Amino acid sequence: MMEYDWLTADIPDVINAGCDKRIKQLEEKDDREKIIPLAITVKNIQGAKRKFNINIRTSLELQDPSIDWKLKLKDEYTLSSKKIEEITYDFDLDGNKSRDLGLEIDTPIGGYEGDRLDIDLSIKSEDGINSYNKKFSVNLVPVIKIAKCTIGKELDIAIDLSNHAERDREERMAMNKNARNEVMAVMSPYEIKGYFFIETMHADRVDVLSKSIRGFKGFVSGDIDISEIEKYLTPKPAVTGLEMGSLVEIVEGPFKGERAKITAIDAAKEEVTVQLIESMVPIPVTVKAEAIRNLDKT
Repeated sequence: MMEYDWLTADIPDVINAGCDKRIKQLEEKDDREKIIPLAITVKNIQGAKRKFNINIRTSLELQDPSIDWKLKLKDEYTLSSKKIEEITYDFDLDGNKSRDLGLEIDTPIGGYEGDRLDIDLSIKSEDGINSYNKKFSVNLVPVIKIAKCTIGKELDIAIDLSNHAERDREERMAMNKNARNEVMAVMSPYEIKGYFFIETMHADRVDVLSKSIRGFKGFVSGDIDISEIEKYLTPKPAVTGLEMGSLVEIVEGPFKGERAKITAIDAAKEEVTVQLIESMVPIPVTVKAEAIRNLDKT
């Protein structure tokens, strides 16, 4: 954050954001977080009224030149790659008064990964005493959405959605050979019940693709950062949570349905040795860790 006696501005050099989309959320509100507010406050540190000038020059790098961005200051401006947009705005400030400029960038529906808006921002007082310049970029990146679905069907529904998206891509390739899959990735961690994760550039299009999928219940409002789900990207060892002496149920193999007690754990092989509780002869049985269910923690 840049702080002067006359100006406060919190603008990073690079802003990564998803496409602006308007899809119905589970909370019954529009998803508008892709409007990027830029915190800029100007203060007249003198006692008399003064005039300030804002100048904004922009340029766009887009894969589809027909897509427009929006920039909002006092009014809304349409930004196009077909021309270099220059915006000028003057305003007066009474002595010792402050003003939030209310500068916002509205990312476009239908943008592509790697699309970029470059901005050269200048703010100065008419008397030339105060001056501020900032160059920064807004890059379009995929977002990760949380989808709600029928409990116990998470993986099936995630696969269904992925298949729908691939068929949709193949159909669109008839008109556009560069058409891309709207579902860039899906992840359905075993530990998460009733939800799974979708990476996409266009959540509004994924929302349409999901309409015919039984058990898909919509998106949770907002996006999540990859850091929030990194722990699910690396599978846990199958023996995680198992302890010597724990009571378990065998869920696979010839002893399926039998209850047993763990007598040994081989973490390297991901195997456990158990002793059947109801067996007349205490014969140890070695099984894969995935073949048992921990009863002590259910």
